[in-house]
Amino acid sequence: MDERHLLNELMKAVSEEKSEFSVRPYFPGMKKFAAFAYVAERLGYRYMGHMPGGAALNNPYFLFQRTPDARERAAATMAEQPGPLHGGALPGMRPGYGLSPDPTARPEVDLLYSRMIVDASGRYNPRVLSNVLLLPVVMAIFLAFPGYTVERVLIAGGIWLAFFALYLVGLAVTRYRRAKHLARLAAAGVERPPRGIA
Repeated sequence: MDERHLLNELMKAVSEEKSEFSVRPYFPGMKKFAAFAYVAERLGYRYMGHMPGGAALNNPYFLFQRTPDARERAAATMAEQPGPLHGGALPGMRPGYGLSPDPTARPEVDLLYSRMIVDASGRYNPRVLSNVLLLPVVMAIFLAFPGYTVERVLIAGGIWLAFFALYLVGLAVTRYRRAKHLARLAAAGVERPPRGIA
């Protein structure tokens, strides 16, 4: 899903005054999506994290909920930058560069990015661990066709140990990143997970 499609989804939600909408980004990283969340908040939709029930998905949908002052937020944004989603500059973004924050918006975009990293880190352990634990079953099925030998079982065991080691490294990196971004959020007074929109 490219930037324009994401922005079209946002504008559709704004015009229809939907109570919530969800999108699934296909950006290689989350920094551009954090910039999109910033724009959505300027138009009255707050980033709320992953859609419920999407824990098994590698690329989940993200939920945005309409704020009580959404109409006023959208009107103020449009008054400042008429037609920002129709070729003009996006709120808080560098003109002509799409979802690239300008220096004034960068701190808020960075906090949104930290929230997304914390949300994503909560999905790593159960999803990856289930795949690692399923791997021996898959290898046993494939070994059944040529036949079990000590050499083949040892090779399969070595492959599984390599994947398990990679899982442990990934888990350590994820925990480090989570702690780093939680500290940034705590320093800014941002609560994770959010209580909801009041």
